[in-house]
Amino acid sequence: MKPRIIPLLLFVGVGSAVVAGHSVPPLRVTLGILAGGGLTSAGSLAVNSYLERGIDARMKRTKLLSYLLLNLVATFFIVLGAAIYISVYTILLKPRTTWNIVLGGFAGSCAALAGWYSVTFSDPLAAALLAVLIFVWTPSHFWSLAVITEEDYSAVGIPMLPSVVGAGRASRFIVANTLILIPVSLLLTPLFPGTGLFIYLPAASVMNALLLATNIKLLLSPTKSNAWLAFKFSSPYLAMIFTFAMVAALV
Repeated sequence: MKPRIIPLLLFVGVGSAVVAGHSVPPLRVTLGILAGGGLTSAGSLAVNSYLERGIDARMKRTKLLSYLLLNLVATFFIVLGAAIYISVYTILLKPRTTWNIVLGGFAGSCAALAGWYSVTFSDPLAAALLAVLIFVWTPSHFWSLAVITEEDYSAVGIPMLPSVVGAGRASRFIVANTLILIPVSLLLTPLFPGTGLFIYLPAASVMNALLLATNIKLLLSPTKSNAWLAFKFSSPYLAMIFTFAMVAALV
């Protein structure tokens, strides 16, 4: 079930709900995101492992708790995220194209959309911006990992970008992608008027600078140790962006 991945997805979902409502969401909503999103993520990740590793596994069917606690739209995005991860990313894209993680990144975007629409149906542009943030963050995050494991992907014939173009060229794509990510993250600033502006903007700017620094270090010296640094920083980066967004929304 890849439990180390799930908390970040759930944090994005709850964080989006906080930003959407400018308040801590009701307990029912929070439980809906955590239970519905967590179980669906765990299930889809388990299926992903099964499909890729050929492990003979049996899975019990469970109710989707999000519909009991949230609403149909939020539940739709939870289910859509799982469907994209299994069908679009794992089965269709991953074995065939270097665009796999780029297009498959929308699975993570669904966590932000589920969190947003569990609280409000207003301001769909802001909801879309949070989704785009996750979408653009994903390649920088995963390509850094793929630089470390490029030989493994080559050995099994999976066309991850670094295994196709090499670590040096892939690092250029990582930097370019992060240069797209940075303005997207800063476009969230108008969501936090007043005091929130002075919390989110400086904090996001610092996190962006640090992420870009790890990527440039990888570009200048595309070693596995530098790729590991870029990869390990990318998850805290996203978590901190959402942390500061929540704080800014609450104040």
